[in-house]
Amino acid sequence: MATRVSDFDSTAIFGNNGEDNTANASLVYLVVGVCIGWSSPLVPRLQQNTSHIVITADEGSWLASTVGLVAAPPSLLASVLVDVVGRRRMMLACALPFLVTAVWQRFASSFWELLASNILSGVAIGFIVPVFPLYVVEIAQDHIRGLLVSLGPLMAGIGAFLMMIVASYAPFDGVTEFMMAGPIVFVASFWWMPESPYFLVAKHRSQEAAQALMRLRGKSSNNDVIGELEAIQRALEERTKNEISAADAFLELRRNAGARRAFFLSITYVIVLVFGGSATMGVYSTQIFQTTGSSLDASVSAIILCAVQVAFNILGVLLVDRVGRRPLVLFSFGGCAVTVAALGTYFYLMKFGNKGTVDSLFWLPLTALILYYISYDMGGNALLWVLSNELTPASVRGFSNSCVGILLSVLAFGITKLFQLVEDSFGTYVPFWFFSISCFVGVIFAWFFIPETKGRSLEDITAEMSAKAEGLPRESLTRKTSLEDISAVQ
Repeated sequence: MATRVSDFDSTAIFGNNGEDNTANASLVYLVVGVCIGWSSPLVPRLQQNTSHIVITADEGSWLASTVGLVAAPPSLLASVLVDVVGRRRMMLACALPFLVTAVWQRFASSFWELLASNILSGVAIGFIVPVFPLYVVEIAQDHIRGLLVSLGPLMAGIGAFLMMIVASYAPFDGVTEFMMAGPIVFVASFWWMPESPYFLVAKHRSQEAAQALMRLRGKSSNNDVIGELEAIQRALEERTKNEISAADAFLELRRNAGARRAFFLSITYVIVLVFGGSATMGVYSTQIFQTTGSSLDASVSAIILCAVQVAFNILGVLLVDRVGRRPLVLFSFGGCAVTVAALGTYFYLMKFGNKGTVDSLFWLPLTALILYYISYDMGGNALLWVLSNELTPASVRGFSNSCVGILLSVLAFGITKLFQLVEDSFGTYVPFWFFSISCFVGVIFAWFFIPETKGRSLEDITAEMSAKAEGLPRESLTRKTSLEDISAVQ
């Protein structure tokens, strides 16, 4: 019997296709971007004698890097909680620490209070980073899955851009009040989004799962989603036969060569991406422009850089399901390798070259960083969570997301903290040349190991991972699972 949704008109709220409005979920990444972008404009300001809280360079490096470190443990815990409380509730719950962070900074009077508030926001980020892509992958259809997942990094870039503008011209109190608005807007818009239908079926709440699918697909009757609902239920039955908890996911990696290969590809991708310098240049962009001694205002240069990031993040989102994953990754790492090498060369000339040569290259730092982020945002950044969630099978996807989130946090902290130390000890050009070498390694890695996943079902991708892990042609594998089997709830 057809069951109508009586609570509200899903088409009115979600449009003709409810999935078009999953951008509501990505608003939480805008809040994440605001918090991550906090340090770039504000740390240099806090180091000035006129600041209401004066900090040292070492304290500034802690403020810039700690968020990444403290995000690691929550990322691991998220793999367990996400299957207990649900994806939607976890995302909504993270709005509270973001709001508390902003209020705390509003009334902070010491470095330690700023550090503690940053730690709190880092905990919330640690939960959001692995949960958001999992939620989106489970509600998305194949043809726009990459687009929807890549909206997260795009919104993070927009958040950092807005923070750069506000923090460059508004007083500190005004910045914190701007930060308060983000979590409030997110909750107000995301509150109406349904829970993942996979999670609901796993909790034996099939009727709620049907209503969630109806809202996501813009339908008004059970008959319109009965096929998809039955597929999810079959996937749950298959999962019950081979139940894999978060604690057992590591054992599954040992047993399943295809899952292990996909997991290590995801981990290697994160390592290369972070070692390419993206995290460091994001939090130190204003300071880097100040170091160049360019006649261009450092704050204006940083704002231009953020604007470019947002623009090409948008382009990357549009291209990810058109051009394909692999070409964008190759373009991304290749472009980053060349541009960051040029920036390192500029800093080398600043230290060992003549002043005339350096002065004639005043345009190089901003140009190189713009081209770097064009390359980074069109591929590496946009595809981080797309590849991680497409390559790994459902049985280890939650575990893999948590590991990726932890590694991303720890490496971002380490390389951001070490940047200041290496710069002071050996010169600014050294870390930039290291970034360039890492990006070049990324080109080699992508060329030989990253498969094309555009427009392919998760079943097909998993089959290829298993075939390559076993050294067999993909066509020789017997497909034992359906798309829904490998897309099942963690």
